[in-house]
Amino acid sequence: MTLPKPKPVNSANPVIGVPGYWHESDAILGRQATAVPDSYLRALLKVGAIPLIIPVMPTGIILEDLFRMIDGLLLIGGPDLEPIHFNQAPLPGLRKVTPARDRMELLVAEWALASDLPILAICRGIQVLNVASGGTLWQDIASQQPQALKHDYHPGYPEDFLAHEIQPLAGSRLAEMVGTEAIAVNSIHHQAIDQLGQGIRPVAWAPDGIIEAVEGTDARWVVGVQWHPEWLLDGDPPMAALFRAFCDACRQ
Repeated sequence: MTLPKPKPVNSANPVIGVPGYWHESDAILGRQATAVPDSYLRALLKVGAIPLIIPVMPTGIILEDLFRMIDGLLLIGGPDLEPIHFNQAPLPGLRKVTPARDRMELLVAEWALASDLPILAICRGIQVLNVASGGTLWQDIASQQPQALKHDYHPGYPEDFLAHEIQPLAGSRLAEMVGTEAIAVNSIHHQAIDQLGQGIRPVAWAPDGIIEAVEGTDARWVVGVQWHPEWLLDGDPPMAALFRAFCDACRQ
């Protein structure tokens, strides 16, 4: 049997860390599994990246070792962040929280920011990025911002349903990737950025003023988007450009 050769230090295929989460089901032996939706993995593979799933685990040496293996970090969608992480009490609109996942993702995000590691943050991921940077969230857009558009088009709508447009900020990294024209995006969230964290700035908004994208002000490559580009990748050049740019940054 011929074994694969070790990954070269300067491999053209960057390793992207993707924090997973616990999935419980009677169909799973033992009832619990570490999961990452396949749409994120396929998006990374399509641009030549190697996904490395980071399991939910107590913080410690193993988590540090996993972090040292990656060239970039992809923060993915999921349930609500526990408001204790941004010094708030739970409000009535708060939904399911996953404390163990919160702790792991926030720690890994803080390490990535401190290490200047490229980060692409999607949906919940942009919220994790903002909280890891010291920012806060709207716990529930509908109850806290009643004038806002509908943003939680799930369930009942296809994942690629284009709910509204966003306007990229001219001169931003996002605009370099997707252009400065308004583009239509999907919308599957009920939380959003309120007060911005340190070292990030908003670079796109929904028509109601909800922040839809941020980027690092001094970081090598940090971009967060509130929509789900992984579901729009096929046939949507701007979304493909976003993943390609992230992969290219991780190659460096």
